[in-house]
Amino acid sequence: MMFNRSSIAALSAAMMLTLSACSGGAQVNAESSASTSASTESASTEASATPTATPTPSPTPTGPSGSEIELIYPSIDVNSNTKEAAEATNKAAHAALEQHFRLWNAWRHGDIEHTSDEELVRYVHKDVLGSVKKTVENFYELSQEAPANGDIIFRDAKTKEIYGSIKDDGSRVYNTGVVITYCEDWSDLRRVDGEKVDSPLQTREITFIRRAEDGAFVIAKMRTVHKGCGGEADATNEATAPAQGE
Repeated sequence: MMFNRSSIAALSAAMMLTLSACSGGAQVNAESSASTSASTESASTEASATPTATPTPSPTPTGPSGSEIELIYPSIDVNSNTKEAAEATNKAAHAALEQHFRLWNAWRHGDIEHTSDEELVRYVHKDVLGSVKKTVENFYELSQEAPANGDIIFRDAKTKEIYGSIKDDGSRVYNTGVVITYCEDWSDLRRVDGEKVDSPLQTREITFIRRAEDGAFVIAKMRTVHKGCGGEADATNEATAPAQGE
């Protein structure tokens, strides 16, 4: 099908994933993977030589790119009511958010190499996998019918809430979910002929949860709070996803 301005705007609105909130995670003590770097070697010189050889620089560690997906874990055990646990939870959620931004731009440009079910459940909860697969399909169709230069701009990310969960036995599990708001801006996208891609600014709210089975932070819910971005986003009183029992 062809995508005109109105259909692209409609698709942008349809990208609101009305994902069902999922259960919180159990205690986890997962450490983030350490990056590796090669050691530098100094070249030996003859006694009579004046200059010394320049050491070989260490390569810069690189993470996933394009549509590659990695599991996002907190750096410490976050199942405690402490400032350190809350900070680690917030940091992990924002790392997952950055991955979300990267994936959406990759999909918008037609890169869907890493979108098997097994890979997508590293990014979202299995209960919302179907909705995400539809989003990938829509983005890919749009990239083929209306190729664009530039990227979707994501800005003004703010943590709205960090919450815990209550188990069936009444015990509390801390730091199982994080709600973040951000602005989604398509103004940088241009068609191949240079024409701007029409799509409204949107303020979105996204909820990450810590899965019980592996402790990774994944998307459990996303919605559009309102059209436009700015100070009005802070004034919304709409309810966020409640803490979920296990």
